[in-house]
Amino acid sequence: MIHFSYYDNSYTTFYPKFAHAISTKFENNRIVFPEHLGNGFMEMISLGDNIHASVSNYILNDDIKFCRKKNPEAFFIVHFEEIKSNKDFMIKLDGEMLRAKGHTITTAMLSCSMFDLCYILPAHTSRRSINVILTKDWVKKYMDMGIDDDDICNTYFGLKVLHLNQEPLNTEYRTHFNQVFDTPDKKPMRELHIRNAIMMLVELFFRRLHKNTKAIKDSPLRTMNTSDLHKLMDVETILVNDFSKAPPTIVSLAAYTKMSVSKLKSSFKKVYGSGIYEYYQKNRMQKAKAMLTSNGFTVKEVGLQLGYTNLSNFSLAFKKEFGLLPSQI
Repeated sequence: MIHFSYYDNSYTTFYPKFAHAISTKFENNRIVFPEHLGNGFMEMISLGDNIHASVSNYILNDDIKFCRKKNPEAFFIVHFEEIKSNKDFMIKLDGEMLRAKGHTITTAMLSCSMFDLCYILPAHTSRRSINVILTKDWVKKYMDMGIDDDDICNTYFGLKVLHLNQEPLNTEYRTHFNQVFDTPDKKPMRELHIRNAIMMLVELFFRRLHKNTKAIKDSPLRTMNTSDLHKLMDVETILVNDFSKAPPTIVSLAAYTKMSVSKLKSSFKKVYGSGIYEYYQKNRMQKAKAMLTSNGFTVKEVGLQLGYTNLSNFSLAFKKEFGLLPSQI
């Protein structure tokens, strides 16, 4: 197992240290994983104002343990995670452990430098993540959270106690999250596109955080147990994994999650804001829009790749979602 501990308040110092720890180089703001550790990369993206993001996309060949030790210098970290493993993996945050085996964890999460955070990931775990370190002053300036000068820890702890420091990735998050990973390396102004997508994620997180804080009693996450939430994340991942074929039936999804059909439908809608098939179709159309605007596909190619044998049906579905035909994008 690779064990890496750190307490850095900037990815500009974290990246060289981590590259050294795994016996590779930090070049062009990127770490490419050596074969013994995994297949993939980590990339540092500048967001301006001395703020940086860390973008990770890899599959592990060895066990790894990341431990961010508490730092007396207060700052926030916003995490957007998609982690999947058939083995037991663990995220330990502020003394609480999230364990998951055979599940896909897809979450937007806020942590604070005043507490330890550990990821213990076994070999064959796949991870796509976007992490952004934000100073207290930056959050106060841009996100209007009403944080007092010495109150960042209490603010975070209050959100955590109310289960408002994290939530599953929904369609809005998915749109910007996928844009970061789907933008080709050779796309003109690639880093600008990625930077904008990350900033949209951060803005969305704090906007939803503010909204949820105003409606604490209505948050479905307050009463939902962890096991059911993980099952819903699995269903969400299944729905957005492959648009080239029809989604599974609700009956089969209910059997997979060991929930009743009615419980699955009502729980999914509470957490993700729409019905199961509506969610599938909305994300399908977001994928179509991303392909048309970012990757140079024709309307026909997009329709076929998203499972449409009749392109007229694809055009009608696209117009219903965006008010424009795909040929007008």
